[in-house]
Amino acid sequence: MTDSQASTCPVDTRGRTDTLAVTLMLLLALTGLALSLIPVVADQLRADFGYSDSQIGLLTSVFMLALGAVAIPWGLASARWGGRTLAVGLAIGIGGSLLLAFANSYGGFLAGRLVQGAGLGVIVPTVGTIIPDAISPRLRGRAWGVFGTGHGLGVVLALLILPSIAAAGGYRAVFVAAAVLIAVFGALALAQGPVHRKPAHCSDAVGPRDLVRALGTTVSNHQVLLLCLFNLAGLAVGVGALVWTPEFMKAEFGASVSVAAYLTAGLGVAQLVGNPLGAVAMGRWGKKAVIATCMLLMTACIALVPFLPSLWVVFIFVTIAGFLTMAYFSPLFAGIAEVVKTPPEVGAATGLLEVFGFIGALVAPWLFGLLLDVLGEQSGYVAGYLMLAAIAALSCIGLLFLRLRR
Repeated sequence: MTDSQASTCPVDTRGRTDTLAVTLMLLLALTGLALSLIPVVADQLRADFGYSDSQIGLLTSVFMLALGAVAIPWGLASARWGGRTLAVGLAIGIGGSLLLAFANSYGGFLAGRLVQGAGLGVIVPTVGTIIPDAISPRLRGRAWGVFGTGHGLGVVLALLILPSIAAAGGYRAVFVAAAVLIAVFGALALAQGPVHRKPAHCSDAVGPRDLVRALGTTVSNHQVLLLCLFNLAGLAVGVGALVWTPEFMKAEFGASVSVAAYLTAGLGVAQLVGNPLGAVAMGRWGKKAVIATCMLLMTACIALVPFLPSLWVVFIFVTIAGFLTMAYFSPLFAGIAEVVKTPPEVGAATGLLEVFGFIGALVAPWLFGLLLDVLGEQSGYVAGYLMLAAIAALSCIGLLFLRLRR
């Protein structure tokens, strides 16, 4: 983004930035909440419909697949229409939630989760267009830091609110509540001027050809691809550790099921704390320094996990690794505006980051499980954690070629 473009950004005070960022953060909370829906209602779905664990798991996989598949299209659309794209996507998300509420077959649940994910997939790509367009450069890191806490907040809200709703009204009430929250949080965001207007530097003259050209330019932009690689590594480590560390604790140290819950809670808190602290550190030491420090420490922490001597030391190291994966969220997304030239490229690059992150979150846990199947528990966990560390270490090589201003 050029200096002339930055100078026209209307949001240039901390108070206005925080107001906008908090409303956008509530949107991101919707993705964390939606991701947590199925675990809350899983027991009832098993009891009422006889679904297997694999069928229950597929309902989350379908949601994640839809979330990643639509990232680039939503990013390109937001480059032309800005936050107005949110209204369309959130309406689709509401429709998917209502489909789930009134589903009576497994096909209906699959369709509902697919539609819900396709709708909520609008959030990150569109916010990736709104923040650079609406907020002055010196405050963008602050906005990304606030926005990034939304995912952890959504998971916490799901754990606090949804179980009581499920106990009172069953799975239908849970999905209706999700639809209501999407509508309420969406209305709060769309009430903000910078959200519901078109991007300041984009007009109707930007047509489909311009958007396709922006995508092609973005895919060939080495700096964008490096940011994508770093996002892939962070989500591979974060999700891989979250999925398999509870099982590792049970197998290696004989931990109880409750320890798994503590681990999940610890990682959630680490994510909530990591985002704003990463944004603060970025303001002081620069984006590249924060990204590099977090990635190197994350690689070391996750590589040491299978060799640590006790349960609580493992817990601490995995929690630190989870903190670090989220601490460089803000620098990654704030860095997009520095490595592209036009607003359409911002939308395309944000969507591309989401796609790479989705690949890391989907493939790394599967590879970890495959290693366990092939090597057995004793060697499989060592190989699994070293595989996560290898993904991060290979990504760290890209730090040598990253060019971001301080």
